[in-house]
Amino acid sequence: MPSKPNPDAPLCECRWFERAARDDALPVVFDERMNEYHLVHTGGRGHSLFYHCPFCGGRAPDSLRKTYWTEVSIEESHRLHQLTKDITTPQQLFERFGEPDHDLEVGSSSMTLGSEDTPPETTLGPRRVVFRGLSDTADMHVRIDRYDRLWFSFMGRSIGPKQSDQASGDGDNGGTDR
Repeated sequence: MPSKPNPDAPLCECRWFERAARDDALPVVFDERMNEYHLVHTGGRGHSLFYHCPFCGGRAPDSLRKTYWTEVSIEESHRLHQLTKDITTPQQLFERFGEPDHDLEVGSSSMTLGSEDTPPETTLGPRRVVFRGLSDTADMHVRIDRYDRLWFSFMGRSIGPKQSDQASGDGDNGGTDR
């Protein structure tokens, strides 16, 4: 299944998306804000975006997702990579940039069920910090794992819908990872 829409495919004309979203027996929903159809995962835990109609192969409607974030230019991404390339420890990170704008001490956690022989076990996910003041268009997200390794991402800043842009979203938020 393609991970991006084929821009050469015609738009879906069989109207399966509309019918499926109205049918309570099908796990298909329409996100009006993003102009997207999603396949809801079993148990309602997440969803997958439709890029093409499963019946006629036509493209799903153009997403508005790209209009909700600033675009990080290649030049800006390169500048941010250069700014962070020699930072390898949390201490260096905080010495260089100061306190983050957001600090999620525990990014996530999971718990395994215990048994008669073993107690339940909780695993804490990586710490995540966000710096907003380094760029006009990007936020720097840093994941700090339990071994103090750093994982940088430069994400387009949320701005809400751009009123003047045409919807041509490709499902991402203009970010880059390193």
